[in-house]
Amino acid sequence: MSSGKSRKGFWFSFGIERLGLVALKAPLISALLIALVSIAAVPGMMSMSVDDSLSELFRTDTQEFRRYEQVSKRFPSSEFDVLVVIENDRLLTPGNLDAVRNVILDLQLIEGLKGQISMFSVREAPDETGFAPALFPTQLPTGEAFDVLMKRVRENEIIRGKLLSEDGTLALVVLSLDKDKVLEIGLKKTIREIETTVEAALEPTQLRAQLAGAPVMQLEIRNAVQRDRLVYNGLGFALGGLIAFIFFGSFRHMLIAVAGPAAGVLWSLGAVGYLGFKLNLFVNVITPLIIVNGFSDSMHLVFNVRRELMAGVGRLEAARIAVINVAPACFLTALTAAIALASFIFAESALIRTFGGASTIAVLLSYVAVVVVVPTLSALLLPRESTQQTPGVGRDRAIGTLGKWSESLFRHLARKPLGYVVTGIILVGVMGAAYVNLQPHYRLADQVPDQEQALAATSRLDEKLTGANPVHVMIEWKGGQSIYSPDVLAAVAAAHSAVEKQAGLGNVWSVETLRRWLEKAGDSSVETLKKYIDLLPEHLVRRFIAVDEMAVIVSARLPDVDASEILPVVDQLDESLVPLRKQYPAFEFSVTGLPAIAARNSAKMIWELNVGLVSDIAVVIIFLGLAFRSLFASIVSVLPSTLPIFATGAFLWMTGDGLHFASIIALTVAFGLALDSTIHFLNRYDIEERDEKGNLRETGEALARTARMIGPVLTLTTIVLALGLGVTIFSDLPSLRVFGQLSGATLLAALVAQLIVLPASIALLRRFWKRT
Repeated sequence: MSSGKSRKGFWFSFGIERLGLVALKAPLISALLIALVSIAAVPGMMSMSVDDSLSELFRTDTQEFRRYEQVSKRFPSSEFDVLVVIENDRLLTPGNLDAVRNVILDLQLIEGLKGQISMFSVREAPDETGFAPALFPTQLPTGEAFDVLMKRVRENEIIRGKLLSEDGTLALVVLSLDKDKVLEIGLKKTIREIETTVEAALEPTQLRAQLAGAPVMQLEIRNAVQRDRLVYNGLGFALGGLIAFIFFGSFRHMLIAVAGPAAGVLWSLGAVGYLGFKLNLFVNVITPLIIVNGFSDSMHLVFNVRRELMAGVGRLEAARIAVINVAPACFLTALTAAIALASFIFAESALIRTFGGASTIAVLLSYVAVVVVVPTLSALLLPRESTQQTPGVGRDRAIGTLGKWSESLFRHLARKPLGYVVTGIILVGVMGAAYVNLQPHYRLADQVPDQEQALAATSRLDEKLTGANPVHVMIEWKGGQSIYSPDVLAAVAAAHSAVEKQAGLGNVWSVETLRRWLEKAGDSSVETLKKYIDLLPEHLVRRFIAVDEMAVIVSARLPDVDASEILPVVDQLDESLVPLRKQYPAFEFSVTGLPAIAARNSAKMIWELNVGLVSDIAVVIIFLGLAFRSLFASIVSVLPSTLPIFATGAFLWMTGDGLHFASIIALTVAFGLALDSTIHFLNRYDIEERDEKGNLRETGEALARTARMIGPVLTLTTIVLALGLGVTIFSDLPSLRVFGQLSGATLLAALVAQLIVLPASIALLRRFWKRT
């Protein structure tokens, strides 16, 4: 005997939720089509490349970002340097300095290297003939002569605090890469060759070396993204399959439950790959997202198929009833999740827009895969006939125990709902107040693996050389003035002084650095400055003078700290340039660089995403009412929908973590997935509220029947969702670890809301609002 009556599809679904019924008409043909689509999806999935850009998160259609791109193009070396950080407490000894020099000589042979800058690159002031001898002689002196040389080195304006730390224990070697050449031979090969060369040269010494800089970070991001994808696939499916096997007690049922989301992952990634999307730290979340979303729908379908089989129904009829009863709710959950994720398409950030588009497509395709694959395999793999079995015994004992516990809980809530609803309202109010007071946070380190060398080396530069993150003041002019004209040099000098005076910035470089050094050496003439610059390698000149010589930059470095700490520095620097803009009206002074853009835009972007999340909650709650053609459904879903989000927000507020990009995406994804269980609950309650003759049941009885039918699978799917997204805590990327932690916490809070607050809300509201 079948358990429960069937329901009609939602008015806006246009029959899409019945795709599984089409598959059941010809399961062998359906299986063949599933195999062909899966095979066709493989090349698309394999074609996906990794987007490791550090600036993509802040790519917007604004003048500010276009100016940043302009700086990157006109002064290319500034954004594509590998920084070699060499340390030792006795660095400034003849033996150790010879070792460092040998490293530099060996590095010059690496393919893809345009040049390098180190303290060994520095020269003395040009003599009368224009010759500028090297500061370091070919053969290092010993004794007192060596001490005199070290005193000159440590007092040199170009070296001190820029290429050598003040305490003389850390040296910086800047490797300027040829971007086009590196892209041709491969970034991984180039960085590996640099690492190998440095390790081999320093092996006989006690010197320690690490690599930092944007190219190294990009490679580490790329490796982490590719590694994480394998981890997510493996652990996600392993956990889902294990839970399905434990509670279904059947390999066939477990296989069917796993096959649906597996096809969903394959089809989704194939489509995303064919559409040209690239993997990044957010798009990489799609795999666990589809696994958990697909597992949820698959578990509901398989649970219902199994329930019908135990009632003595044949496999085809059992699959048909499951599609009719469950697929509409699966479609609605996919649609609400797509609505929540689609909000990211309108974000300012190109990275987040990419995630929004790719994840929306993936969620909808995952639904199609599950609703077709599960009925097809049920019709082919399960026994043709089934004998009626008693629920809750034998292999069904675990599910039976959960069902009895759920039924007991729901009957209790139906008798005494008021206290639980009032508690839920108070918690939403208190935790909502904490949520709205969350402050946005962003650090570059959030995007980069924190167990690798790049961040470790960066932290050493932060401590010893005021940081590794470049902030630039670009100075542009028109009218054909030479770079060596008095007005240009005066404007550069004024900007250089403003940057030097700005607290929080250090390691300032520009044409003015050379001019001051030459002046200190006794020659301040423009001719000598020009002569010296002409002696410098091209890659070094292009670090601060554009090819057309109509723009220069003053570069400074700052530590990798939170954007909220960088913003005052950037704003104060920009404010200090206001008098210069008035004094030199023919010049344009612009503060730029990735830290500056992040500081100015991260808080605004996070806040906009937060507003979008709150708007999503309101829209989806209204949408639920329209889907069920019931204002009642909208009202009872308010507390269980908002409570998990505000609970996680309150946790962030208590820990002082605030809102990050990963936090907002985690909350949005978790909200969409938490709604999955709410929708399945409301869908089942809508079915159970009337008996087979169409008569209304008493609310407590309807909730008890809902508990028996959906309590176990509701619990299981939420655990699968939480564990599936929770595997991201194993990521090397801090932002993805935050994503996994918050997603898991939100979903577990959602389980409490759905098992307690939702049935209590239904029971209380039904006392005053009877169904007709």
